[in-house]
Amino acid sequence: MKVLAIIPLLSALLYGQGQEPVKITPGTPTAATPAPPVPPDTIVVEVAGKKYTAREVDKLIAALPPQYQQIARSQTQMLSQVFLMQRLAEDAEKAGLDKQSPYKEQLEVSRMQVLSTAELSNVSNTMQISQEDQEKYYKDHPDKFKEVKVRVINIAFDPTPEKAATDGKKLPTEAEAKAKIEDLAKQIQGGADFGKLARENSDDKTSGAKDGDFGVIKQDSSYPQPIKTAVFALKQGEVSAPIKQPNGFYLIRAEEISQTPFNSSILQILEVLRQERFQAWLKGMQAQYDVKIENPAYFAPRVPAQLPQVH
Repeated sequence: MKVLAIIPLLSALLYGQGQEPVKITPGTPTAATPAPPVPPDTIVVEVAGKKYTAREVDKLIAALPPQYQQIARSQTQMLSQVFLMQRLAEDAEKAGLDKQSPYKEQLEVSRMQVLSTAELSNVSNTMQISQEDQEKYYKDHPDKFKEVKVRVINIAFDPTPEKAATDGKKLPTEAEAKAKIEDLAKQIQGGADFGKLARENSDDKTSGAKDGDFGVIKQDSSYPQPIKTAVFALKQGEVSAPIKQPNGFYLIRAEEISQTPFNSSILQILEVLRQERFQAWLKGMQAQYDVKIENPAYFAPRVPAQLPQVH
């Protein structure tokens, strides 16, 4: 039936499938030059003969899932479908469909899902962590707040030697870079000055110009895990073995080892403790509602009822 066909059509439009973006006329502000905010009481659209203010449209869009709100603001066809769905929902309520099965039960499940998600978020965000607990966690987990000031020597290699360089610069092969970094490591073990070697050899020109000074690496720094693992295994003054990365090898020297101050770690500590306590609370709640089957026959596969044969 054509009436039923509108439901998947509305869903497709709601989720932004195959929509054309709003056409921007010359002089219209773009993402690079955002328009000033529109006052809330300004009329911004007219739909089915009714005018809507920016505040009313904002409220309607805010009810959509977050990932679709921007689509509704940039694709007018989708916004029109949201208004259509709102109208259909209002007509369904007037017809009492929200009081009839199976719609009544489906609405209750949707309500339950929204509220249970809201409660999970509320519990997680309102977990109270005392100052004493924060300080204890900081004291009991010193490695989590360790930070190391490092120097670095980087020897780059060509990860795709089969492709000819287009800029005329030829990088060494992986084998050549490995041989060079291993030679530099031997020189350092023999007493050579790390900073001098970094200045003369490192392909990281920014740090190389500063005798290899690469700054501070922390546990939550966004460097690759092999780099952080090697760094935090070093003692002060030690140099790592060559570390291979996709585009080169690294030698890392631990210059200074210290701890991030407690006051600078509070947000990190609160996040960890809240997550730990939330998971413990959730595990306890789940344990209370663990289903114990009393009658296995109820859960056995059910054979659909057979229609009587017509003779």
